[in-house]
Amino acid sequence: MSLMIFGTTGLCGKAFLASAEKSNYFSAITSVTRRPINANNVKVKEIVEKDVDKYLTIISEEKPSVVFSGLATTRSAAGSAKAFVDIDHGVNLKIAEAAKAAGVNTFVIVSSIGASPLSHFLYLKTKGRIEEDIIALKFPRTIILRPGPLLGAREGSKGLLNDMSAAVFKYFHGTFLGNNVFFATKGSDVGEAAVKLILAPQEETTKPMVKIVGGTELLSLAASKN
Repeated sequence: MSLMIFGTTGLCGKAFLASAEKSNYFSAITSVTRRPINANNVKVKEIVEKDVDKYLTIISEEKPSVVFSGLATTRSAAGSAKAFVDIDHGVNLKIAEAAKAAGVNTFVIVSSIGASPLSHFLYLKTKGRIEEDIIALKFPRTIILRPGPLLGAREGSKGLLNDMSAAVFKYFHGTFLGNNVFFATKGSDVGEAAVKLILAPQEETTKPMVKIVGGTELLSLAASKN
């Protein structure tokens, strides 16, 4: 099985790459980023490309069976509401459209718990919109991950509020409150859960399959030994 990852320099993308590297089921892994990640695994191919309009060519040439996007930002990090939406929705949609046009079987995206296109909060509304638009593309299989507050080492700050929240929620991870109320989620949890969902047997059907996993289900899946 071949795999392509977007957003590998981010928390979830980096964690997913680490989990995928440990699996013998992935014969080839391609990382597409805006800057080098300096991978040490021989089966990881790095492509540094800032032009999103070239993604269709890249995906068509590499022919991955699975595309994973952990590409995300925050309003604070992006600099404005428009810039945030342009990245979280606009760039992710271009990736998904390119993957669909290239005949990719499975598309995986990291969203957020509480995502809804009807939300009054820009972050959750944007996550809900990209979920809807990706589902509408009708991949043979779509996997949407909805983690809670994300925990783990990041490159740079995502904004003061985000940094403060992460500092608080890390103390609840693994506790009843953390797992059942706040759903505090490590980047490694997302990576492990994503790999397990991708490798799960796929039903033989002509209908598009959509799997949405979040909250306690995501945490339990990440912790499972299977």
